Amino acid sequence: MYLDYDTYLEMGGNLDNSAFTRWERKAEYEINAQAAGKTGTRISKLEETPQAVKDCTFDLIQFLSDNTADGKTVTSESQSSGGVSESYSYNVLGKDQIQAEAESIIYNAFYGGGIGDLLYRGLTNDDV
Repeated sequence: MYLDYDTYLEMGGNLDNSAFTRWERKAEYEINAQAAGKTGTRISKLEETPQAVKDCTFDLIQFLSDNTADGKTVTSESQSSGGVSESYSYNVLGKDQIQAEAESIIYNAFYGGGIGDLLYRGLTNDDV
């Protein structure tokens, strides 16, 4: 587990514990899958989880819990009252868009946090 529930709450998270557990696991899977699974292996060899990984996990939890792929592209609603009309449109991301954004969150957190080498797809001395 890259991020525990107490730390998640301290960072401003607002999901209940069971929802957090579901989304933290999904975020961890997304991180671990990078570089054909090498990223997760490399992180597991570290003595402690880098802050950039914790930040990334938090951001992924927030993003993934707010954006589930359900096949819809746009949802809209409108209402009128007393001659005033209001319309709302919600752009719901598709599966490919969610995946691309999740990868962008990971990339930015890791490279911005100085641990971009964990995303390297080739072999390193630690991999052999």
